This record gives sequence, structure tokens and C-alpha cells, in this order.
Amino acid sequence: MTYYLIDYENTGENGLEGLSDLGSGDQVIIFYSENADKMSFDLHQRLQECYAAIEFRKITIGKKNALDFQLAAYLGYLMAREESGRFCIVSRDLGYEVLLDFWKGKNIKLIDSIAAETEKNVKERSQLEENLRQMVGQDDLQLVMRCISTGKSKQVINNLLVKQFGSKKAGELYKKIKPLLKEKKGK
Repeated sequence: MTYYLIDYENTGENGLEGLSDLGSGDQVIIFYSENADKMSFDLHQRLQECYAAIEFRKITIGKKNALDFQLAAYLGYLMAREESGRFCIVSRDLGYEVLLDFWKGKNIKLIDSIAAETEKNVKERSQLEENLRQMVGQDDLQLVMRCISTGKSKQVINNLLVKQFGSKKAGELYKKIKPLLKEKKGK
């Protein structure tokens, strides 16, 4: 079973792209708050037609990062309950990388939408990962992959690389990976 934990405050409806590709063996848990509690009729329709189990978790806000902490706690609960499960945190918030580092070796990923993980995109992602492994090496692979999958444009990817690696190394990495970013917006 694959669990998709959606940070709806962060992704909005975009995080649920790919919903129609999920099967009955998947579960979607949407974490939302009063800051993000609206959805379109189109999304409502897609949720009704989805084969995956859907769960809503309304988060009480009032403290900084309340949703992030509650999502992280629920992830730990699910991982203890379903040791063989796959887990995807759906968010553009790179703060969740701390969880990935903590659970290193477990089947957990940070993605920016369900579509980033569904089967029709897995082949492309595997090819990108192999190309990146050859360009940047195994040590930096996961961080660079996260920057590319999270960044919607070349500029955002570059900024994320700088944040992760510092200006000098980010510049070197960006030069190497730029040919792989043809699908991304920007120069």
C-alpha cells in the first residue's frame, strides 16, 4: 500500500494531480487547516471517482508549522503500523527533508504532487535518476532529485540547489544538470 500524505496548505489542489491514477491499494490523507480548506468542484468530482481511500485531517493552527508537525507525527504512526508500506509526503516544503534523513533507508519520499509518483511517471523519473547519478554522483543524488522535482522552474531549482549546497557547489551542479531541465520553465 502507498500512503500519500498531502500538505494541502502548501500544495493546494496541485498536490492532488495524478489522483485518478491511484488504485484501491493506495491511501490519500489530506492535511488541511482553516488557512486552506477550499476545493473546486472539479477536485471534489475527482475525489469521488478516485479508487484510493481518502481521509481528511483538519489541523488546528495557532502555532508555526502546526500542520507540518502533525503530518510528521501521523507519518510515524503509519510507518509503525504498516512496516511494508510506501510513504509519500506531498509538499513543496523542503523542511520535510529532515524526516527523510531521519528515516533514511525506509520507503519514504518527498514529492510535489501525486503525479510525481504514479506509474506513468515512474519510468521517466528512473531515467532522470540514472542520468543524474552519472552527472552528480550518488552522494548528492537524492538532494538534487528533490530540488528538481520540487522546483517548477529552472530559477527555482537553482535557488534550491544554492540553499542546499551553497553558491559554488550549486553553480557546478546546475551546469551539469541544466541539459536535463528542458521541460522546466525559464532560461
